[in-house]
Amino acid sequence: MFDFVVETRPLTIDAPAETVWDILTDAPRYGEWNPFTTRIETDFKTGSPVHAHVLLGRLPVNVTEHTDVAEPPTRLTWSSVYGSRSLLTASKTQIVNSLGPDRCTYHTTDVMAGLLAPIVRALFARAILRGFEETADALRGRAETLHAHRVA
Repeated sequence: MFDFVVETRPLTIDAPAETVWDILTDAPRYGEWNPFTTRIETDFKTGSPVHAHVLLGRLPVNVTEHTDVAEPPTRLTWSSVYGSRSLLTASKTQIVNSLGPDRCTYHTTDVMAGLLAPIVRALFARAILRGFEETADALRGRAETLHAHRVA
């Protein structure tokens, strides 16, 4: 079986892990801050569908996945099977690690496996990584701004 991982480096955020978690799980406001996933429709409950509207470079893509893990405020995972398990599976995990009361790290991994994984990697891996990095930067900006307003 072919597989590959797209992973960002942990990004330090000067805000509590709970603030970051609240932003990640506020589906109605995704479009306000996330340049990669411009809209998301879900309640993030285990087993619930996740309808995500993603920009892969200039290509708008709508995907439906399902929430696998929601462990506040540290781990959120959703995944999907495209066609069949042998063709393509994808599992995206977002990790928030607390570094204290006012600081945390955030990073994302996306594991794809199946016969179509090499094609997806060749066509989209760079765009996915760029999207994840842009999301992390935007998340940091939003979390730090919200936290600064709450502290002030």
